Amino acid sequence: MAITRWNPTRDIERVWNDFDRMFSRLTNRDWLTRSDLDVTDVGNWSPSVDIVDHEHEYVVTAEIPGMKEDDVHISLKDNVLILKGMKKSEVEDEGENRYYRERVYGNFQRMFRLDAEVDPDKVQAEYDNGVLTIHMPKSKETLAKQIPIKIKK
Repeated sequence: MAITRWNPTRDIERVWNDFDRMFSRLTNRDWLTRSDLDVTDVGNWSPSVDIVDHEHEYVVTAEIPGMKEDDVHISLKDNVLILKGMKKSEVEDEGENRYYRERVYGNFQRMFRLDAEVDPDKVQAEYDNGVLTIHMPKSKETLAKQIPIKIKK
């Protein structure tokens, strides 16, 4: 048997990191988001989401493997994108002895406040291989206007 020296600093740091992670998840997950992007999570689980702010559109990509199109609902109201749905369990557990279970099922709801106005009539979504991609073109009024600067010599 190998004898190792106990390093209290390392163990205490590990515990504090676990506490930090836990409390960060309880406070709107600010550690995951840009400070100007308002994000709210509600539900038993939460799909991973990427948001890319292009010049003319937002592109949202969400991982929702094992879900059907009908199980996911997308809405846009007051410049807030709302993703909600339900991931259903594939197998009933009654009478089964599970050795290990890690996959999560249940309701989810994600809300994202967008910085720029979005044209709701042009929003498009596609679902392929468990990945939902939403294209949301920015309205023409909110696109940055280029203003030429004349420098006097």
